[in-house]
Amino acid sequence: MIKGPKPSKDPDSGAAQPEPASKPTPVLLTKRVPVAPPDPKAPREKICAECGMHFRVESGQKFYLCPDCYRRSFVYKRKGGKDAARILTHITCAACGAQEYLPFIPEDPAKALCRACFAKERPEHKSAPRHPHR
Repeated sequence: MIKGPKPSKDPDSGAAQPEPASKPTPVLLTKRVPVAPPDPKAPREKICAECGMHFRVESGQKFYLCPDCYRRSFVYKRKGGKDAARILTHITCAACGAQEYLPFIPEDPAKALCRACFAKERPEHKSAPRHPHR
C-alpha cells in the first residue's frame, strides 16, 4: 500500500488532476466495391520459381516455370540432345563398299548400308497412315 497524502478531489487545492479521458474519434468504415471473380479460363500473371521473371500462365498449366526455364529443365532428362554423347559405329556398306560412321549400332553390321545406298533403297513415302484407325 502506498503511504502519503491522498489526492484531493477539490479543483482549487492545486494538486495535479488527471485529465478527463477524451472521447475516441469514430472510425469510418467504407465498403469495398464488389469485384467480379476472375475468369478461370483467362491467363494469369505468375513469377517463375527459377529465375523470377514474370510470365503468363494459361488455364490448366500445373507448372510455374517460365517457358525458357521449363525447356531447360528437360535438357538433362532427354536421352538425346545437342550435348549428349553419341555412339558412332564404323561400317562398310554392303551395297557399294564405302566406309562410313553411323550414329547407332546396326543389328547386323555386315548388312548395313551407307546413307546414300539407304536413301536409294528406302521405300517412297506413302500418304496413307501406317496404323489405320479401328
